[in-house]
Amino acid sequence: MKFKEIGWNGFLMKVPEEMHITRQGGNSNKGTFSIESEDSLIEFSWNSISKKSEPLLSIVEQITDRIKKDAGKKKIQFSLEEKKDTVVNNHDAVYLRLKYGIEERYYVWKCQESNRLIAIRFVFREYGEKARKIVKQLLNSIQCHIEGKDVWSLMKLRFETPKTFLLSDARIEVGKSHIELVENKLAMFEERKRTIYVNYFPMANVRFKDTYKDPEKWFEKNHLKDFKKSLRKRKINFKTIGKKKVEGHEIIIKQARMASGLLTRSSDLCSAAFWYCPEMNRIYFLALNSKVTRPFLFKRRLEKKEHDDLFDGILKSFRCH
Repeated sequence: MKFKEIGWNGFLMKVPEEMHITRQGGNSNKGTFSIESEDSLIEFSWNSISKKSEPLLSIVEQITDRIKKDAGKKKIQFSLEEKKDTVVNNHDAVYLRLKYGIEERYYVWKCQESNRLIAIRFVFREYGEKARKIVKQLLNSIQCHIEGKDVWSLMKLRFETPKTFLLSDARIEVGKSHIELVENKLAMFEERKRTIYVNYFPMANVRFKDTYKDPEKWFEKNHLKDFKKSLRKRKINFKTIGKKKVEGHEIIIKQARMASGLLTRSSDLCSAAFWYCPEMNRIYFLALNSKVTRPFLFKRRLEKKEHDDLFDGILKSFRCH
């Protein structure tokens, strides 16, 4: 059985190659996501640890009671088959094996480093040798608190971002996948917002047969209009500022400055990179928009070097196949 890396919302782990993220919601503070195949389901859920957080065993009992109550409403027989202490990623954890129609396995623990209460739910069509290998590999490889930057890794796409960026929107679809991460900083009479956009478009040679070999033409014809909508801008004057290499592919880099507003004025600096990856037959699009908003009487200053350094760092971390 071959395994691959998945990184999502501050988690990093290894799962079988045939498993994929199918549902997700929330951000690194509170959320869920599911990884599925035809015969397996792994579901992650987490919440921030409150200042008045209860002991782990008490939380586990609440989880068990909630499931038991739900089973009762559905008139399904419930039983707690097994409960024991264990360790996950060097954290004390509790393992549960529950039976109510189907057999489910839970691992629950607190990660003080990421300030999260975490629960993983495993459901298998058949709990045999394959299922045991999946559970063992995931528990041995999982990182629930990552030193340095967050890793986003799925569908043979990988990049890194500062932990201050939280997931704002994500759509993993057949025709287009989209990830949007936002960092907000508020101060007296000022709002600073930075947004990272990552898109990829599969089957590029079929869907964009006239433009996929010319990424600049593809951007103007197939994506610029949609990206303007994302930025909520009618006009953007992008200028090509250079070219770089990502995993052997030549990428085009464009940049634009924008200003808008009357009583409250905003200044934007946006950098974008895009390229065709023949190994995956995908077109990739990466952008960073930095925005500062202040009342019209105040000067607005964007830190261009800081913006450029962040964009270059994300680009250098990018793996597209």
